[in-house]
Amino acid sequence: MHLENALEKAAELRAILAAEVENARGERMLLRRLDAAGLFERAARRAGFLEGVARLEGELAAALSRAAGALGLSEVTLERLRERAPRQAEILTHTLSDVRSLAGSLREIDRLNLQLANRALACVRGYVEALNPSPRAYDRRGARAPSGPALVSVAVKG
Repeated sequence: MHLENALEKAAELRAILAAEVENARGERMLLRRLDAAGLFERAARRAGFLEGVARLEGELAAALSRAAGALGLSEVTLERLRERAPRQAEILTHTLSDVRSLAGSLREIDRLNLQLANRALACVRGYVEALNPSPRAYDRRGARAPSGPALVSVAVKG
């Protein structure tokens, strides 16, 4: 019973990871279109995904611990589970292998999306600089231009 619950949690984890991999692939179009609203909404969905994964991982660990206790095992390993429940352990092994593969795919897609985001940021910065160039030597009043980015502080009265 507990091992079946662990299998359900592992399958649920695999399913939400597979969905997130597809969502991350779609993020490229948002970056290419410079869709700020879409990117912010996507970031909020990723935060929800991360919360869901953390919850599922905890539930999976608890289910595996209960299953080990019910099977009389002192520790939870796939090898020990195979000794007591070979069919379920094989399914769990395959499911967790899929989870690892999907997590690796998600890492790679995120890496590529980050590269694309950095290129988009450089493009936008170049565009803004072209529209509003900072003076190189003197400002319009004849004063020396700052050599680096100026720091601006804002005072807030409460």
